[in-house]
Amino acid sequence: MAHDMSGEELRRYREDRGMNQQELVSWLNERLGRRYDRAKISRWETGAERIPQTVASALKDATSPVGIPAASSQRNAPLVLCAANQKGGVGKTTTCVNVAWLLSRQGQRVLLVDCDPQANATVHLGVDPHEREVAKETLTHALRSSRPMREFVTPVCDGAFDLLPSSISLAAADRELLRQPNGTLILRAKLAQLAGHYDFVILDCPPHLGELTVSVLNAADQLLIPTQTEMLSLMGIPQLFETIAGVRELVNPRLRILGILPTMFSPRRLQDEQILTELHAMATSESLRLFSPVRRAADYTKSVLAGRPGLAMNPNSAGAESYQEIAEALLVLGRAEMNHGA
Repeated sequence: MAHDMSGEELRRYREDRGMNQQELVSWLNERLGRRYDRAKISRWETGAERIPQTVASALKDATSPVGIPAASSQRNAPLVLCAANQKGGVGKTTTCVNVAWLLSRQGQRVLLVDCDPQANATVHLGVDPHEREVAKETLTHALRSSRPMREFVTPVCDGAFDLLPSSISLAAADRELLRQPNGTLILRAKLAQLAGHYDFVILDCPPHLGELTVSVLNAADQLLIPTQTEMLSLMGIPQLFETIAGVRELVNPRLRILGILPTMFSPRRLQDEQILTELHAMATSESLRLFSPVRRAADYTKSVLAGRPGLAMNPNSAGAESYQEIAEALLVLGRAEMNHGA
């Protein structure tokens, strides 16, 4: 890195190390004995002020990451995907379960973390939330414990992939996280322990933008937005965009949106077609990928009763192509991360 550093180079340096602007300020002030603030970093990154040579030299000479890295910035770390939408009933859990299944079928080591107190993913995969809560083997206990994260997971689907179950006790975590310093970074720190053990971690979010969801966004590399093709689901997406922008600016600059997934689509309903058109316009304006819509199908309801992913029971279920598109997009990103870290 040259001593004359541009604002764009500084921004890339910071983001590559998983730092927000305040973390960079703290590191520089400690290393150089200065009193820089976030406004100064912003002026440097936008080119409004020239970056001092002492700052450029300090960054050039730094030999280790100086921020709190996102999961995949660590060596052999898994790529972390979350599925979020503040509205419930949009197919988040069905998406997470089936994408996890497809990735495992490609020989990938996958962990699905149920971050929803309703424990939908846990139940979907045939695991009893109450039983796991009594055994203290849920995400609630993993977040509170000093034990390794892997001690709380359980194999599902005949060992195809692993699950970290949830239970209703996780509802209290929202309040607990608010009371703890840096509470919304606990999940991120826990997932960092999984480097070398999994290729992908999939986080199934609760259906609201509380502290739990913010914790998930702080920990994720990629965000998928499943949305039912109806107006209420569509209306929540702009607010989610605002939350993502705040997370990227202050905590997790590596977070990217993988795309938008229309779900429960019925081509015979005029409303569904209209909402799909609006989703296409939204994706285009935000330069996002719009995945092929998942049509309504009874297979997924039946699969919950069987405790299996729908595609494990019927690989040709409606929406199979959509979930395959998502799995392939993740595999491409995973290979890119591997090549980048080599």
